[in-house]
Amino acid sequence: MKQTFLIALLIFSTLLLNTAKATNNKVGDLQYWNGTQWIQIPAPKGTPFKMTLCDGELTWVINKCPSKSHFHIGDLGPARGIVFDLSDSTGKHGLEAAPVDQSLNSQWGCYGLKTALVTSSSIGTGTANTTQIIDRCNQSGSGIAAKLANNYVFSGFADWYLPSIEELNQMFKTIGPRAPAPLTNAGGFSDALYWSSTGDGENAKGASISKSALFQIYTTTNVQLSVRAIRSF
Repeated sequence: MKQTFLIALLIFSTLLLNTAKATNNKVGDLQYWNGTQWIQIPAPKGTPFKMTLCDGELTWVINKCPSKSHFHIGDLGPARGIVFDLSDSTGKHGLEAAPVDQSLNSQWGCYGLKTALVTSSSIGTGTANTTQIIDRCNQSGSGIAAKLANNYVFSGFADWYLPSIEELNQMFKTIGPRAPAPLTNAGGFSDALYWSSTGDGENAKGASISKSALFQIYTTTNVQLSVRAIRSF
């Protein structure tokens, strides 16, 4: 009896201790115990989301719990990001956006780079762009856009990257402020310009749809813009 009580007390103390360590939360954030640690799920900024129980776990959805093998635009993806592009008709492969921004004021990096660096624009090139920027830039800190995206870890996934300009445009079109309801700004984007990974050592492209239409800029890489990471699945 005494041993059972001590075991129960130890379990309760462990849970209480881990609960106390759950910090930096915002109103609406979810947390669940995965058997080892508390997992934090930030509250989506997009208005269509509702909280429901999916496969025994509380999560945010738009219409219904997402399939684990077949996704639609606007579903929560494998990493609990927001699916914004599907690369084939099976719904098994595509792109998902991080549910929150990684920065609101980051430089692209590489400004003053002396060696040639030209990254691509098309969908599917963001991950290679990000790798090239990190490998070739002379900045050692982690504050440049590509590193912020690359260093992002969410829901146990660490393979995020900075989108190419076409990936960024697609993300804005399908889950941005001008996307059709019920996905209008499901990504919760701020009224700001966001970096893409398309550019060179002196200039790079950013985009925004917070105004009346989607538009792009091409500016020096030492300008500070917002960052939203994506990943492929």
